Amino acid sequence: MHFDKRFLIVLIVFFFISIAAVSANDLNSTESIEMDCNDTSSIGEVDSSADDLAEGNATGNDSASVEKTTPKITVESKTVYSKDTLFVHLKNATGGVLKHKKLTAQIGGKSYYLTTDSQGVAKLKINLDAKKYKLTISFDGDEDYNSISKKFNIKVIKLKTRITESANFVVRGKYLYFHLTDIHGDRVSGKKITIKYNGKTYNKKTNRYGTVKIKINAQKSRYPIKAKFKTDSQYVGSSKYLKFYVTSSRSINIANTKLLSNGYIRVYLKVAGKAVSKKVTLTIGGKKIAKKANSEGIVVIKPAVKAGHYVVKANVGKYYSKRGLKCFEGNVRDPLKESIPLKGGVPDVDLMPGNYVMGDENGKYTLTKSQYKEVLKRDSHCLFLNSKLTKYTFFKTKNHPKLNHIIKREKWNVIEREIITKLVKKNKKDYWPGKVTVSLKGKSYIYPEVRDVQATSYTCGPASASMCTQVLKNYMCESHISHLADSKRGEGTSCGDMINALQKNNFICKYFYKSTFKNALDELKNGGAALIFHANYHYVSILDISSDGKKVLVSNSYGTYDGIPTKWVSVSFMKKKFSPKWDESLIVKLNYDLSDSTKNSVNSYYHSFGTNWHKHSTSQKIGRI
Repeated sequence: MHFDKRFLIVLIVFFFISIAAVSANDLNSTESIEMDCNDTSSIGEVDSSADDLAEGNATGNDSASVEKTTPKITVESKTVYSKDTLFVHLKNATGGVLKHKKLTAQIGGKSYYLTTDSQGVAKLKINLDAKKYKLTISFDGDEDYNSISKKFNIKVIKLKTRITESANFVVRGKYLYFHLTDIHGDRVSGKKITIKYNGKTYNKKTNRYGTVKIKINAQKSRYPIKAKFKTDSQYVGSSKYLKFYVTSSRSINIANTKLLSNGYIRVYLKVAGKAVSKKVTLTIGGKKIAKKANSEGIVVIKPAVKAGHYVVKANVGKYYSKRGLKCFEGNVRDPLKESIPLKGGVPDVDLMPGNYVMGDENGKYTLTKSQYKEVLKRDSHCLFLNSKLTKYTFFKTKNHPKLNHIIKREKWNVIEREIITKLVKKNKKDYWPGKVTVSLKGKSYIYPEVRDVQATSYTCGPASASMCTQVLKNYMCESHISHLADSKRGEGTSCGDMINALQKNNFICKYFYKSTFKNALDELKNGGAALIFHANYHYVSILDISSDGKKVLVSNSYGTYDGIPTKWVSVSFMKKKFSPKWDESLIVKLNYDLSDSTKNSVNSYYHSFGTNWHKHSTSQKIGRI
């Protein structure tokens, strides 16, 4: 009996093992059930599929269809100004933004086609008369979302305006200006302004800058004046009354056209055409800041205000000027570290640190040796890297060594010509005048170069080479080049010796001949080059070429030797002047080994102060001694 029980137990164990084996075999069969872990169908749907499989009804091709949802359209505000931007939001049912979707807006009888941005926002520009409107926003739907159209009641209200006077004084015979702006500080153009002055009424229309002007020829010292703008369908009217002074000569120039929150306001003062050092009180955003202008009549103030629109007022005694400015969030940028876009073709000093100011193009400046050499070196590096100079440059002065004065290239050339004149007259190695004082009034030069009259009868080569160094802003005097090239009486100087001399001071030269004259002229036109031309027993320099390539500017250091004058002559004329025996001539260019930081600084300067300045002016001459 004991044996039978044990046998029964063994049979039971064997029975369960057999069942487990059969189950494992079923699971490993080729008709296994695959379950997608990412399937969003319900548990009941999975069970139903399992039942179908059990009944042999599964097809293997059934897929769950995606049901479209309907998005939501909202507007940020139902009240907008007559000239404004309405923000439209498009989101899905769960609040997620729908980006890059096409919308249609209908308002005021017109349709506008919009696209949502990366935040699911579309911008509708409003330019409507003030009243109530029905706005319809429609989305046509796509493969993921149903179409939807929604209507909104929109109220358009008028913009408040402000009239601001340019100043409380005007120079007799000049204009007094009034500016019309809206509540956002935007200029309002094409609006009628009525001005009452000296018993007369004048009707003016604001220009694209929102400005009107009236010429003042009165003899009295003070007059009342009133400017008025009447309410219309989009704007609330405004008016301005003031008493202004009539002066013989005065200027309080708030020079900014914009302001950075971390930027500067620059004010320039003049009386009778001369800079004056007076205290300036600047009012902006509830702040009053007082500072005395320097001897050049310049005051630079950092108001440190938040982004927004401001009316800036600069008082000097009883006189003041006003200017509307928009302040943008941001920091100033160093034009020697990054490229700053120009503003109307002029360096944008509003974006620069406070040590940059606009120079007086009729001013008188004294520069020390280190100050003017800094400009020449920067320009020489610029020619090396870019083959062109900047349209504007900047310099420091003896009286204000921390201020960078920005002026046009043609005005800087007045200073440079004064420097070159002294260098050519001295003709001495390493000579640089300790300082130069120059008045810019009434002067402007395309060419700062000065004709070098050769010191001896046999140094025409070094004199021509020296002229090339003037063009390339890396000056070497004739006597020093003559010494390095071992010029000799009776023999003169060979091209090879001039190459050796110039290479010792960051120049590189290559030969050209009568047969390759055109190639040399092409390099001259590209910029960053000058030519030493081998005439009959004589050298002359070619400094520039006309825009059409038909004329060249020549400097002859020995009068009109060989019939070659110092002026613009035709290319065909010069081609006939090659030496019949030795026509080898030289293209002179710069050759610097600059660090990456210097390259970055020079290239930033090149782009921040106006690229691609070139001469090519056949009506202009070089200087003479």
